[in-house]
Amino acid sequence: MSSDTVLVDANEMIAARARRALIVAEPIVILGAGISGLAASLASGAPVYEAEHHVGGVAASDSRNGFTFDRGIHILQTNHPKVQKLLDDSGVRLNERSRQAYIYSHGTYTAYPFQVNTAGLPLALRVRCVWTFLTRRDDADPANYEEWMNAKLGRGFADTFLVPYSEKFWTVHPREMTHEWTGNRVPQPTTWQVLRGALWSRQTRIGSNADFRYPSNAPGYGAIAEALSTRVSAIHRGHRAQRLDVERHTLHFDNGTSVAYKRLISTIPLPELVRLCPDAPEDVRHAASLLRTNSILVVNLGIGRPGRNGWHWVHFPEKDLSFFRISFPHNLGDNVTPPGMSSISVEVAYSVEQPVDRETIVQRVIDDLIKVGLLDRSDEVVFTSTRDIRYAYCIHDFARKDAVRLVRSWMLQHDVVPTGRYGFWNYFWSHEALMSGLQAGEKAAKELRGEAIPDESWADSA
Repeated sequence: MSSDTVLVDANEMIAARARRALIVAEPIVILGAGISGLAASLASGAPVYEAEHHVGGVAASDSRNGFTFDRGIHILQTNHPKVQKLLDDSGVRLNERSRQAYIYSHGTYTAYPFQVNTAGLPLALRVRCVWTFLTRRDDADPANYEEWMNAKLGRGFADTFLVPYSEKFWTVHPREMTHEWTGNRVPQPTTWQVLRGALWSRQTRIGSNADFRYPSNAPGYGAIAEALSTRVSAIHRGHRAQRLDVERHTLHFDNGTSVAYKRLISTIPLPELVRLCPDAPEDVRHAASLLRTNSILVVNLGIGRPGRNGWHWVHFPEKDLSFFRISFPHNLGDNVTPPGMSSISVEVAYSVEQPVDRETIVQRVIDDLIKVGLLDRSDEVVFTSTRDIRYAYCIHDFARKDAVRLVRSWMLQHDVVPTGRYGFWNYFWSHEALMSGLQAGEKAAKELRGEAIPDESWADSA
């Protein structure tokens, strides 16, 4: 053996000892500092490891030049006492808002929900919507989301708004989706509400977000994550997970550090979590590959004038417009724009099948906003930015349920607990993400203390 070989072997041994010295041992480790991960930490006292240098994940906010923009529209639409206590204990202050939301269809703005506000639409279209609603087969057993729309709301409402909007939002046709997730996500009006809305415009207060809340003590919805983070015992930022050794219960990061655990609570997307595991069996890898989300490119505009209305957001089902939804941050919070200015946040959904031209999208958005009357050509756009959300809303297609159960079952067998929107691959609102994080943290802590715990309710909802 040559002296060079001996030197190399010695260096490798020194490097191996150094790597082992960097392994920290924790009873519980949390991967991801989004709101579900932060909530899990507050419930368990466990440290959080985050790839980025900020907290909040998709519920974070970005501030620059006096403007603050959320990563897509976020509002709080619950008064659940457990969520309220969590926010109160963290010093989060919330304003109260009564929804001012609209839908742009057939060249006019119709108050949301569309189903009860059709008076401004052409007469023939109104008649079709009302007639198909009255004659729908509500007792039908729908096989997919499109059939559910037809059964619950009628083909007129489905064809006019729900189907085209669904295609723009989800980037897949609703016949590819299940409908068990709809619950209170899609308002289902009474016959009287539909009839009244067809005769005169009236914004009927139905739906779960007729009233909502938004942070007031700091700019943006990201203020919630920032407030939660101040109470977390330890947040290790800049730690991007590189490999998860489920047999040795060790998580390795790309900066050379590692952490050993008894329980790992993960809030990152299930496909990314499986990719970290070299020992994941082929059926688990295949199941993870079946999970789909839409992606959203958010285009943010700062406008050099005050806002002209009190609107909060608008939906756009029209195919010739680039965006599916826009919101007005200056009407959500009082501290998100410089004095005398306003802002518009625009959401453009994309996927492999429905790509977006990133080079031209900002100008196209501006042109489309002018087309629909929300910008004038004389308006000065003083600020622009974009934010790419690769994993946005989880798609409830027919492969999802079995795929999620298989992946989660394998992870749970190895003491890895996926939670949050991307751990359950579910259409969670932010308060549901908070609740899932709290429950995961509480359960992990009780397990390690040897306490009896109930069945995992959030797993059943997956």
